[in-house]
Amino acid sequence: MLEFLKLLWVRATTFFYEALEFIKVVFRFYPNKKFRQQDLSLLRSYLFLNPYRICKEYLIRQGEEDPYVYGETPLTTLAQIAKECKLNAQDVVYELGCGRGRSCFWLGAFVNCRVTGIEQIDIFVVKANQIKTKYTVENVRFSSGNFLEFNYKDATVIYLYGTCLEEATIMHLIKKFAKMAPGSKIITISYPLTDYLELQNWALFELVHTFQAPFVWGWADVYLHVRR
Repeated sequence: MLEFLKLLWVRATTFFYEALEFIKVVFRFYPNKKFRQQDLSLLRSYLFLNPYRICKEYLIRQGEEDPYVYGETPLTTLAQIAKECKLNAQDVVYELGCGRGRSCFWLGAFVNCRVTGIEQIDIFVVKANQIKTKYTVENVRFSSGNFLEFNYKDATVIYLYGTCLEEATIMHLIKKFAKMAPGSKIITISYPLTDYLELQNWALFELVHTFQAPFVWGWADVYLHVRR
């Protein structure tokens, strides 16, 4: 019973925040017709499919101890991150764990960069690709799989909203990021990569900017690193 009440409270709080966020999105971003069409179509496709439940059930099947880890970056927060980190149309952005893909569509529409969303839950990728095809979104693509198995050598920006990742996973990703070109940016939420750097990788990444941004669960520190 206690767990049920806890989940009910979390869901009610999340619903209130998401409703307020949606109002802000409508006023700030829906004047862009193409993005409005993409976003509304994406949201409608989940009208009777709760992404939190989809993720929870997937993680339970995978044997994860904590299945309550799904989260999306609010689009107003993403706009702040894009501005603070100076993303531009020449960037090649990879979002690791893109969920439904809203962030990718926003980046494609408002930063006009090339975006790849990587997600291990197939239904998220299938639906995102349906929207991409329906509206002929040429600068956004989605790939299904484990982001530990991908190559990021062509990336100029990595966005990692992975607040619940294990240390071993972060260490593995750092080794991949080390192969990126000098000047590439890695954006992380809640922790800096410098907390996990081994001696041989210490000189490869510089923490250049830290700022706070709001998420559904509260305010978090955002860290911008540059590959030296």
